[in-house]
Amino acid sequence: MAVTSRRQFIQQSLFAAAALYRYPVQTLTGAPAILRTIEQNGASVDPAEIRKLASKISGHVITPTAPEYESLRLVFNRAFNLRPAVIVRCAGPSDVARALDFGQQQKIPVAVHSGGHSRLGYGMCDGGVVIDLAGMNRVKVDAGNRLARAEAGALVHDLDVATQKFGLATTSGGCPTVGITGLTLGGGQGKLMGLYGAACDNLLSAQLVTVDGKEVVASRDIDPDLFWAIRGGGGNFGVVTALEYQVHPVTDVLGGTLLYPPGRIPELLQAFARFVETEPDEMDSLAQLLPSDGGARCRIDVCYCGDPRTGNELLRPLRALKPQEDDVKVTPYLTIQSGGGFLQAPVAHFQTNQFLPKLSETAIAAIAAALNDAPRHDKVFGKVIVVPLHGAISRVPVTDTAFVLRRPGYEVDIAGVWSDPAEKAGAVRWVEALRDKLQPLAQGVYANQLGETSEALVRAAYGANYGRLRRVKQKYDPNNVLRLNQNIRPA
Repeated sequence: MAVTSRRQFIQQSLFAAAALYRYPVQTLTGAPAILRTIEQNGASVDPAEIRKLASKISGHVITPTAPEYESLRLVFNRAFNLRPAVIVRCAGPSDVARALDFGQQQKIPVAVHSGGHSRLGYGMCDGGVVIDLAGMNRVKVDAGNRLARAEAGALVHDLDVATQKFGLATTSGGCPTVGITGLTLGGGQGKLMGLYGAACDNLLSAQLVTVDGKEVVASRDIDPDLFWAIRGGGGNFGVVTALEYQVHPVTDVLGGTLLYPPGRIPELLQAFARFVETEPDEMDSLAQLLPSDGGARCRIDVCYCGDPRTGNELLRPLRALKPQEDDVKVTPYLTIQSGGGFLQAPVAHFQTNQFLPKLSETAIAAIAAALNDAPRHDKVFGKVIVVPLHGAISRVPVTDTAFVLRRPGYEVDIAGVWSDPAEKAGAVRWVEALRDKLQPLAQGVYANQLGETSEALVRAAYGANYGRLRRVKQKYDPNNVLRLNQNIRPA
C-alpha cells in the first residue's frame, strides 16, 4: 500500500466518496404494477416521482416489483416484516442527499440501512424510503499513521479484515455482520474496549449528509458539537457516509470459551464478578447464560491481548471452577472476531438490557431464577448475556461524548427468541419479567441493544447528556426527519 501523509489521508477520507463506483440505475421493471400509485400504511408515492428520483441516482432505485426487493428489505430481527415504497441503494453522498430530499418532499418515513441489526428494525420502514448504504463498504488503511477510513456500509467483518492485514484493529462489535456505523454512533462495545475504549472513542472524524442535503465533516476541530453528539447519540443528526478511526496493533490473542456444567449459575456468576473486579485492561470477558434440559448453563468468552503466559495465569480462577470445555488458546484476533455474536443468525427476537453498576447477589438471584423459568424448546428460547464494562471505556468523562456508560459495571442483555409467531408473547413476557426485576438495581441502558423505545428509555440511555443532545438535534434536524432510531426530539 502506498504511504500517504496524514493530511493526504484525511483529504481522501473526506472526498473519496465522490469517486465511488457509479452503479447503473436499475430500470423500474413491471410497468403495469409500477405505474400504479404505491400505497402503504397511508403513505402514497407517485411513480412519476420515483422515476424522477431514479434519473438522478448513481446507484440503484429498487421498488416492490424488483427481484431484489424481497431480500433487500429483510432485517436481522425477523420479528419485523417491513415494506418500504422505495429502497435507494446509494453509491455516494449525493445519492444520500437526493434520497433524503425525496423522503421529505413526499412526506414519507426515511430509514437508514447498512448492517440491518437494529433491534427495532429501524433500518427499514413501511411505505417510506430506505437509504441503503450497503454498497458503500470499502475500507482503506493507512498503516503508517494507524488510521482506517471506512465507508458507512461496511460491516464489522469488513473493518476487521482490512485492518488485520496490517496487524491492526480498533474496537468493533462481536458479531461480524453488524454495521460499523450504527455500532459506532451508539457507542460501540467490543473486545478491545477495556484496552482502547468504545468504538466511538476511536472515531477521529465522520462525513455526514444533513437533512438539508449538505455534506459536512465532524471532528474535534471541525464542528465539535456535532462530533460530540454522533459519538453515542445515534443517527439522529445526519446520515453518516464515512468514518475515520484510530487503529492499534493487535495480532494473535489468547481467546476462546469456557463452558461449565448446568445448574451452577449463582456460583459461576459470583465467581465471574470476582474475576472481572481484578481484570486488567488487556482482558475482555463476558458471560453467556442459556437454559438447557439439565439446568441453565454458563459460557464465559475471553480475549486477552498480551503475553499468553500472563493471560493463562489470569484465567486460573475460571479454570479452577472446572469447565466441561475449555478451548482457550492463542489464536488470530480475526478468528475470535469471526465467531459470531449474541444471536448468530437472523431470527425473530425481542431484546432489551439494563446497566448494573455491580453484579449483586440480588441481581444474580433474579437472573438465575429467570433462567430456571426460561422458555427453551425448539421454537422459542431465552438467553442472557452479561457484558462487563471496565478499563479504558470507563475512564472517559461522561460529558466528553454523548455515550454515557462510563463507569465500571455490567450491561445485561436479555433476549427471547421464537420461530413460531404463536410463541412470541411468551418470549416477550419472559424478557420483560427479568427486565423489570433488574430495573430497580439499574443505572441506565445501552441504546444499541434496546428492542423497545419510549421517551423514558431514551432519557435513561443519555442521562445528563440528553438536554445537550436535544439542542444539537434542533440545529441539524429540527423537523425530526431522522426519527427511526432511539429518537432524540428537537429542543
